[in-house]
Amino acid sequence: MQQAMRRDTPDATEGCLKPPLWWEAAGALMRGPAEPVAGEDDRDRLADAACRLAQEIAALGFDVRVAEIRRPSRAESRACDARHAAMYLANTTFGISLTRIGAAFGRERTSIAYAIRRVEDWRDDAACNLMLERLEALAITACRAIDTGISVKLSSTVRR
Repeated sequence: MQQAMRRDTPDATEGCLKPPLWWEAAGALMRGPAEPVAGEDDRDRLADAACRLAQEIAALGFDVRVAEIRRPSRAESRACDARHAAMYLANTTFGISLTRIGAAFGRERTSIAYAIRRVEDWRDDAACNLMLERLEALAITACRAIDTGISVKLSSTVRR
C-alpha cells in the first residue's frame, strides 16, 4: 500500500538543487590558477573535494562502491585497483599533490606514488589504457559541466 507524501517533506529532485562540494571543486579546478584561492584551508578543501570526485569516477569505472575505495584497510583486488585509479586521476587529471592526495585518502605520500606508478604501468595494456582514457575524459567533462553551471540547469529542468 502506498502512502501519500506529506507536503512539508522535500521531494527527490530538491536534493539536486544544491550540488555536492566536489562539484564546486571540479569547477574551480577547471578555472585554474586565474582565480586565486584565498587560503591554505580553501586549497585543502578543494583538494579533498577533487579527491572525492576522483573516487566517485573510479567507483563508477570499476563498478565498486565508493565506501570500498575509502576503506582505510586493504580491500579486495578490484576495490584496490579502483582506489589506485582514483589516486591517479586526482594527481594527473586534477593536479593534486601527492601529499594532499595522501591526506584525503588516509595514506602515506609514498603509497600514493606507488599507486600512480602502478596505474601508469597499466597503460601498456590497450584495454586498460582505453578505460583510463574514458575515466579521464569523464573527469574533464564533469568539471566542464560543473563550471558552466549545467548541473543547476538540469536540476531545474527536472523539477518542472
